[in-house]
Order: sequence, then structure tokens, then C-alpha cells
Amino acid sequence: MPMNRRQALKLVVQGGIPMGVLAGAGFGAYRALLPPAPSHRLEPVDVLAARLVASLDAGQRAQVQVDYDHPLRQYHNRGVSGGGLGINAWRFSREQRVLLSDLLHAGVSTKGRDRLPRQFFINWPGVHLMRLLVCGEPGAGPYQIILTGPHLNLRLGGASREGAALGGPQIYGDQRGNERQGLPGNVYRGQFLAAHRLFLALSPSEQQAALLPSSPIQTRIEPQGRGGRFPGVPVAALSPAARELAAELVGGILSTYPAGDVAYARRCLEENGGLGALHLSYYEDGEVDGSGQYQIFRLEGPTAVLYFRGYPHVHAFINIAMDPDRPFSVGEVLGDNPRVLESPGVQALFQQAMQDQTGADLAHYPAESAVGRLRAGSIRTGDIYTLESWQDVVATLRLPGRRIGGALRRRLDQERFPLEPDRDYTVATTGYGAGDGAREALGGTFPWTRRGRLRDLTIAYLKAHGFGAVA
Repeated sequence: MPMNRRQALKLVVQGGIPMGVLAGAGFGAYRALLPPAPSHRLEPVDVLAARLVASLDAGQRAQVQVDYDHPLRQYHNRGVSGGGLGINAWRFSREQRVLLSDLLHAGVSTKGRDRLPRQFFINWPGVHLMRLLVCGEPGAGPYQIILTGPHLNLRLGGASREGAALGGPQIYGDQRGNERQGLPGNVYRGQFLAAHRLFLALSPSEQQAALLPSSPIQTRIEPQGRGGRFPGVPVAALSPAARELAAELVGGILSTYPAGDVAYARRCLEENGGLGALHLSYYEDGEVDGSGQYQIFRLEGPTAVLYFRGYPHVHAFINIAMDPDRPFSVGEVLGDNPRVLESPGVQALFQQAMQDQTGADLAHYPAESAVGRLRAGSIRTGDIYTLESWQDVVATLRLPGRRIGGALRRRLDQERFPLEPDRDYTVATTGYGAGDGAREALGGTFPWTRRGRLRDLTIAYLKAHGFGAVA
């Protein structure tokens, strides 16, 4: 259902502005609280970024600006705050919000302005439903403006210093057509239709090779490098007609972004084998109502992931790098990881970190939360920020052995851990594991104490013990 103006005004007040204030405000004050439209003439992103940062006072800078090499520049997750400060009339002047609206529109192409600013959740409230993070200093070295919001991670400022196209992972999405076949009304429906045309152009054997049962976890979009394993069918093996449709699909996905950024992204692809180095896959869990149309598809190669999830609604991800041996990695070096950590390894790392840093007797990280993948090689703090993309906290609680149940109890039984029924154990888990997921994780809900963010405790653990201690 489209968002109306009344719903939008409720969103405008997300920063704590009560509806009574709006009701009692005069027209001038009322207008000041509304999200501004972009200027008729948009200046370049670099100019707008420099003007915006120059306008920030000391308090604003302290909350929205970090060093260019801060690990938050690497962080991404759809709909989860990437740091910075929420944008509204209390926190930013109208002139600043005009600059932010201009940045939102100048940071995409002409075609992109018909898509990204019109995504369901931000169509009415605009920048008032976003957060601002500034990495670096525009006009005085490398910088990146990051606007985050529902289904949105928009990076502005060009390629990253590490060579990541579009500045790093871009995330976009739209709620329209939610759980409906064909995504009716969705601003990214054209990308789904282009992918379906490509599927129909495949031979029966190619369709069989490309169609897989279950789609990967949404946030698993880090390029795997030359030694990676890629799902689906190689684009290089397709017919000329199908390869042309694949090129149109990629072009349509990239067309949301400015020409200069797209040119560099294409250069990244070409210098790493071109579109022929990508593999194409579709997923049965993206089929709606037995339609034969698969609304989840993925293009992946050594230095690129383009991942479109059109079910239940659109969450889409782009991550393209130049150098497969120099991944997008930001922040302080923590050491060399000797092997790739997939979900069980990630779970083990977080459990060891929680137990070590809190001094708990036991630790449990919910398996369903282990959505990241940690590559082998040099690891920085930004890699841990991305690995623990939920930004969860660590929780500790005290339980007698007889009350410990759920997944933790099952694991301890498998490990033949001598759990004593009448002994009190300190258990470390996540805020989710102690809250919404407590029944599955621990067998029930219990009082707990917050102990800081898991990513910070994991970084401290790795600084103290390195990767050699990871089970």
C-alpha cells in the first residue's frame, strides 16, 4: 500500500518530535519540519560534500564525522544503522537538509533518481528517514559520505582508496510488491524482468545448472577472489544472445549510479575477466506461486557480487572490487587469519571471544546470527564490523545447570560437557540470544546484564590472542 502524507509525517518525527508539536506549529515552523526537495540545479557531489561538512558545527562533527580509515566505512547491512546521526529538523538546519537532499539526488544517475529516492520508505520522508556518516574530509583528501536508511546504504565520493567501485558495498531495496509474484509497482521491477528474460534465453541444461534450491545469506557479498567457488552457470559458457542479455542486466543494475562511478565499476569487471568471469544463479526459494519466475538471482565472480533478492521484497546488493588480492578492508590490522571461517567457524570465534572477554563459564552465539564469512589473510577491524553486522551486544546471565536448555544444552551434550545441575554457571550470549532468541538459545528467558558490543569484544580478543586460538 502506498505511503500517504499522514504516514510520512509520522516518520518525519522519528527524532523525538511529538505530533502535538506539529499540530501546534505555525505554517513556517510546519514547513521547516518537512523534508526539503532537492535544488533545481544540482552541484557535483564533491562540491556538495565540502559545503555540507563546512557547515557542521563542533557538536554535529563529533557525531557524524570519523577518520577515513575508521572501520565504519567498511560496515554494511540493510536497514541497520551504520553509525553517524539521524537526520531531522532538530539536528540539522534546513540549509543543511537541502544539501543532504541534493547529495542524495546528485549521488545517483538521472535514471537512479526515478528509483532510489522513490524507494517505498523514503519516498515521502526523504532524508528525514536516513542517517549521515562522513568518513574523512571532503576537499582535503579521500572521503566518503554514507547515507543509510531502510533498505539503503548509499556511498558517495567515488571509488575507495582500496579500489572498491562505488566506494564499497551499495545496498538498495523497495517494499512494493511485497510477497507478490512479479513485484508489481516496485521501482526495481525492471531488474527482475531483465533477469527473467535472461533465464528464458538459457538452454534447458543451462537453466538446470543455474537454478539452485536455496539462496545464500543476504549479507554474504564479499568478493571471494581468484580461488573462490561460485554458484550457477558461467556467463562465458552461454550463447551470444544470452551473454548480451547478461550484459543488459548488469548495465541496468549499474545504471542507478553516476556515469563516472559506473565507468570505474566496468573497468574493475573488465580487468578481472569481464562479464565472462561471472557466474549466474537463480534460486527456487525466490519463486512465487509456482510462476516459474525466480525473483532471487545472483551474479558472482572473483571480484564482484551483484545479488538481487526480490522475495519477499527487494533487497539488493552490489560489491565490485578492482584487485582480488587486495580486498576492501579498513581499520587497524588485527593479524593473519589462517583459514576461511564460514558459519560454524564464525560461531566458534564469537563464542570464544565472549567467554574470554567476560570471564563467563559458558558462551553461546546463535547459529542463525552467524551470517558473515571471514576470509583468510590479513584481517582489520572493519572486517570484524562487517562479520558481526547485527551490531549486537554481549549479554551475561547466571543460571543453575538444570535450567540451561535450548541450543546451548544440545551443544554441551554433544561435547559431553559435565554440566552440574546444582552449580551456577555464568553464560555469555548476545542480546538477541538473551532476548527474542532466548527460548531457542537457552531454553527460556532470564534476566541478563549488558556487557558491550560483540564486535568490540571480538576485536579485543583477537588483539590479545590472535587467530591461532580460534577453534
